[in-house]
Amino acid sequence: MTKRTQRRRPKKRRPDFLLKNKLLLLILGVAGLLVFSMVFFACMEEQPSAPAPKPVAKPQVDPLKKVHAEVEAFLAVLNASGNKIQRDLSYEPARYMLEGAFPAPELVDGFKSRIQQLPGDYLVRFRESNSLTVEKNRRTLIVLHFVSPEPDLPDGPLVTIIMDDLGRSLYTAEALLALPQAVTFAIIPGEAKAVQVAELAYAGEHEVMLHTPMEPQGYPAVNPGEDALFVEYSDKEIRRRLDQFLADIPHVAGINNHMGSRFTEDARALTPVMKSLQEKGLFFVDSRTTGRSLAAETARRYNVPTMDRDVFLDNVAEVDAIVTQIQKLEAKARKQGMAIGICHPYPETLEALRRELPGLAERGISLVPVSVLLQKQALAQGS
Repeated sequence: MTKRTQRRRPKKRRPDFLLKNKLLLLILGVAGLLVFSMVFFACMEEQPSAPAPKPVAKPQVDPLKKVHAEVEAFLAVLNASGNKIQRDLSYEPARYMLEGAFPAPELVDGFKSRIQQLPGDYLVRFRESNSLTVEKNRRTLIVLHFVSPEPDLPDGPLVTIIMDDLGRSLYTAEALLALPQAVTFAIIPGEAKAVQVAELAYAGEHEVMLHTPMEPQGYPAVNPGEDALFVEYSDKEIRRRLDQFLADIPHVAGINNHMGSRFTEDARALTPVMKSLQEKGLFFVDSRTTGRSLAAETARRYNVPTMDRDVFLDNVAEVDAIVTQIQKLEAKARKQGMAIGICHPYPETLEALRRELPGLAERGISLVPVSVLLQKQALAQGS
């Protein structure tokens, strides 16, 4: 009889196998993770990342170019053709000389508004009857000067009467505005009514001047004021003070000196004054408080339109004496073709002017602003 073959049954794993070999399993797991990490990072190194794009630098925009663009747009609105515009952009301030009448107020207001909207705190100022300036921090950058192609000058002798020392009283300004002919207003900066008097004069179509305080020979016994121009100051300080005066008084067409017998003898001190006037297109009238004045000579060196006072009308504040001086002024105008008289707001002066101005007109003497005399002077020099 055959014996049955018995199969061996597999031995059952003991339940404590994992516990006994957990250290081995942990080592195997960590080793597998390290191998996977090495393979992953090796694949990453084989694929170089794309370079990051470089930031694009924004082009620098010159703010002044935008200002000039607005100027050109303004000229285009005025329909000014190229042959009527002279551009001198190589110097500071840049100059635009235009042949034609001064633009209408609404066009000027629109131009001012567009300039003020540009970044950089630019400002448009009305400097005289035929000029606009673009300024930044009280520094003139651009001058737009409108020139009539054929000045309409009166025939016969011309006279200008400049009334100095204005700005203290509205009553005096109103009395001058009531005169039959236009006297030129010379206003001292810093006076209580200075700005109001300038506005009244401009509204009444009278030319406005800055009566600029300057150092006299008798200082400090004779005092032009703490804010005056003194020869001891640097060019920068003289320029700063003058520019502040001009910024304070509106509608200024030119300046003359208040006192200034010492200052006008000093060419170095006069230089920053004339440079400022040249940049702003303003003129200078020398009151001639000293026979050694260098003001006219220095003004011509910087191409500043200039003239001298011919007669002081009221050194003696009596009506009859002032009338005699007005007659002397008339005689000089007939001899020279033009003459400038300077006076002050005394009651006697106002009375003498009321008495004599109608007679001047009847005798063919035209009372005109300084700018008209300068036009006639320029024509005579050009012929």
